[in-house]
Amino acid sequence: MGKRLLTSFIGIAIFFAVVLAPYAYVLYIAVALLTLGMLHEMYKVMGASKPVCVTGYVAALLVLAGFVFNKPVVAVLAAITVFMIAMVFTHGKATSENVLSAGFITVAISALMSMLIFTRRYCDKYTVMLPFVCAWLTDTGAFTIGNLCGKHKLAEKISPKKTVEGAVGGLIFSTIGAAAYICVMTYIFANGHMPRIKYIVVFALLGFLASIVAQLGDLAASCIKRDFQKKDYGNILPGHGGLLDRFDSVLLAIPFVYYAMRHFIM
Repeated sequence: MGKRLLTSFIGIAIFFAVVLAPYAYVLYIAVALLTLGMLHEMYKVMGASKPVCVTGYVAALLVLAGFVFNKPVVAVLAAITVFMIAMVFTHGKATSENVLSAGFITVAISALMSMLIFTRRYCDKYTVMLPFVCAWLTDTGAFTIGNLCGKHKLAEKISPKKTVEGAVGGLIFSTIGAAAYICVMTYIFANGHMPRIKYIVVFALLGFLASIVAQLGDLAASCIKRDFQKKDYGNILPGHGGLLDRFDSVLLAIPFVYYAMRHFIM
């Protein structure tokens, strides 16, 4: 528990330093490093060959560059093309199934993480925090309530420790956290004023829905671990496991929060 708390405190400090940095490129670099780190863990679990791994890193950087230069569709198409080329040149050394699996996970993780770039650019740097608030509060709520009163298994074959009570706890924590987020942000940037009730309700709903997609992302990542009979994706974060073990719930929450904020709230 001590290692887990220490890692959390250090991680939160780094997180705020990156998100609140005045220059956007700090976030771009952080997204790139996180993405490559998560892909490294995934490739290791999948047993991907070195040529496939190298192809994946190149494809991921192409996707990231595409979002930086506002050409996401072109970048994703380029990444797919890179994997098609790799399939031809690695034939006989890597199965098409392995290449296609690595290709899908590479494009998925890099594109989902790259949505943080759009979130900062088209919303603001403070909105970048919101998917993390929802996802991490969901994890905290699920862990806390699940340990206190979890009795009914949520998806035992996928993640034996997850419970229905924990999932509900995650929903509650995220809902309250998103409502608290808009209250704090409004108080800070509106000279001590509080938001209207309707905005608190809207953000509470956003937190509730973001928690659902965050838990879906977590379960999807757990499916892969179970298929390859792994407990964690890595051990780079003491007490937490690998980067993917900490960020899997964030992946789907990022685009959800971006589109909700951009098209329905802002």
